[in-house]
Amino acid sequence: MRWTVERLIEEIDLLGARGLPREEFFAELSPRLRNVIDNDASCWHTLDPSTRLLTADAPKELIERGVFAPEATPAAGELIVRSEYMVDDVNTFAGLAARRVPVGILDHVTRGDPRRSARYRDLLLPAGIPHELRAAFVIRGRAWGAVHIARRASSGAFQQRDADALAALTGAIARGIRASLRFDAARRVTGAEAPGMVVLGPGDEVELITPPARDLLASLHPREPRCTGETIPTPVLALASFVRSAPDGGQGGGNVVTVPGGDGWVTLHASRPGPHHDGRVAVVLEPARGARSATVRLEAFGATARERDVATLLARGLSRAEIAEALVLSPHTVEDHVKSLYDKVGVGSRQELVARVFLDEYLPEVVRQTPLTSRGRFDRG
Repeated sequence: MRWTVERLIEEIDLLGARGLPREEFFAELSPRLRNVIDNDASCWHTLDPSTRLLTADAPKELIERGVFAPEATPAAGELIVRSEYMVDDVNTFAGLAARRVPVGILDHVTRGDPRRSARYRDLLLPAGIPHELRAAFVIRGRAWGAVHIARRASSGAFQQRDADALAALTGAIARGIRASLRFDAARRVTGAEAPGMVVLGPGDEVELITPPARDLLASLHPREPRCTGETIPTPVLALASFVRSAPDGGQGGGNVVTVPGGDGWVTLHASRPGPHHDGRVAVVLEPARGARSATVRLEAFGATARERDVATLLARGLSRAEIAEALVLSPHTVEDHVKSLYDKVGVGSRQELVARVFLDEYLPEVVRQTPLTSRGRFDRG
């Protein structure tokens, strides 16, 4: 029996509330997606929310369902990166993330001639995948992930109704990816940005607590210097109570709050790690930080702060006009910044800039499968 889109959104929110590891979240999501959108396989990706560059992929289903042999996946990954950043191609993840509706069908955007796409010629056609549906998963302008959905010729082309259904799911999937990254980072408890995690039982008793969580909980008791870090402050108890009572575990909103602590603001993200009825709540705590500045590599090239802003937006696929609007600059000023960037970095195009400044840094981390922080960036700690 086919599912409605509304039912699948509920299922995705429940998956997100469980705080699953990223790959497990994707593995659970793929078969559920087929209850609404018929497909032969899907490949999920995470993106750096700041730059919209690929940070990880999950090609397991492409291998299991015979689209690619295991030994072919590294070469396929290189072709994906090439089509995303090194050549002008259609329906790139960064391009989709910039759209009001971040979904695209390859057949539609190429007007029935998919050979116009380098990705189709170099990757999809040799793999026997003539039909592709793609989406980026965006919340408030920040892209947390993306998906490639494949159909063989025997399965028929994707239709607009498939794209409409996927568009309706993008917010829920973005929330699920964001939750997975946050809980993945908390489980590792390593790196400079590692948050803490505390699991509360049905009666708010502490079942599990990580070392960083002790310090962060203590910081929420600035007037109690003898606090052991396991005395649960009121904001945490209130958030846990809300998540227990919310039908979707609060994934639709309200399960993330930022509260003042003795050493600055602390962000709390709560989720139900088990069945709805068991009353347990996991809370991730992390220091609230502002947006990270542009990469050190751009600084090494001598780029100014404004030029670093422009470079980041170029990497995200924005046009000159969109950059001007985003940064409240005139198009002429943006063009001057772009020319200055190209001169300093020694490149002549957007693709070369992304390759020189960003991909040299990102690709080794993707190949090494470097873990991600709760903010979707590589954890190099």
